Amino acid sequence: MTHDEFESIAALDALGAASAEEESALREHLQTCDSCRRARDEFAEATTLLARDLEPVPPPAEARQRIMDEVDVGEATLIEAHRRFNAPKWWFATAAGVFLALWGWRELGIRAAHERIESQRAEIRQLAEENDRIAQQNKKLSTELTALGSTDTRTFALTGQQVSPGASAKVFLEPTARRAVVFFNNLPPTPANKSYQLWIIRADQPKPQSAGVFDVTSSGKASLSIENLPVATEIKALAVTLEPKGGVEQPTNTNFYLMGKT
Repeated sequence: MTHDEFESIAALDALGAASAEEESALREHLQTCDSCRRARDEFAEATTLLARDLEPVPPPAEARQRIMDEVDVGEATLIEAHRRFNAPKWWFATAAGVFLALWGWRELGIRAAHERIESQRAEIRQLAEENDRIAQQNKKLSTELTALGSTDTRTFALTGQQVSPGASAKVFLEPTARRAVVFFNNLPPTPANKSYQLWIIRADQPKPQSAGVFDVTSSGKASLSIENLPVATEIKALAVTLEPKGGVEQPTNTNFYLMGKT
């Protein structure tokens, strides 16, 4: 028997409508099932609360047919229930309605619990993403500090070109580690669906090599860490263009925002 079936029996038991066999099976199952035991307690509590608000008066004549239509209880079922429990027929129709109310109340509780769980999971995912973002920031900061503090670090500047004459950048290059950190200043904010892209113009190759993409906020500032650079003798210059969001394999234009020789 499934948990749903035991919960159905628990609802019937709260109404006093469970058979002796069902009661026995339920008691045995509740010894090892906390979930169904909670359901039984909730059904019992709900039945008590409902009973406090009920007046022991006969139901209207039309109530029986309306409830019967709603819960789809047939005559054969009522006759069998009457023989089983020796109670008036209208009681079983009313009990069926109360049973459905209890079951709906239970389902609403389960749904609310599921919503709380999903909300907590969403918060956990958000916290995990925030932790990842902080970890990446710490890693980037560590790389930048290492580059700034290395004894063999070389520095050179990138200057603004015609499309952005006020822009500038400073490059800290670690030749032995083959990495660099670039700090950008006074660049226009990144337009929607665009990315700034840094290019390495190599002495040994005709085509530039992408060194990464970055975005600039309203402050006009940004920084970019570059790993696995070519050896210093192969880097002729660095340049920045504005490209489609996410970057491209090769520059789509020659409107350089920044450029500088090593």
